[in-house]
Amino acid sequence: MSLIKKIIPILIILLVMSIAWIGFSIYFQKTGVDIDPNATNFTKPISPSFNLEVLEEVSTKTEESFPVSPSEFLELNQLD
Repeated sequence: MSLIKKIIPILIILLVMSIAWIGFSIYFQKTGVDIDPNATNFTKPISPSFNLEVLEEVSTKTEESFPVSPSEFLELNQLD
């Protein structure tokens, strides 16, 4: 009798876990996200070279807009 009392809670927990597992499996199969077959039309390859004019423009805007230039900031953070 004591063996049955020890096994019953384990079996109940196992049953609940099995039902939850099956339920979640069914739910996630039904709500899966399908990838759009036209997704390749929305992507374009990245250019292997940088546009240096744009990088220079970003660098100049950075120098003009920040109160401390990036090079000065990096020098402030260096340990002497």
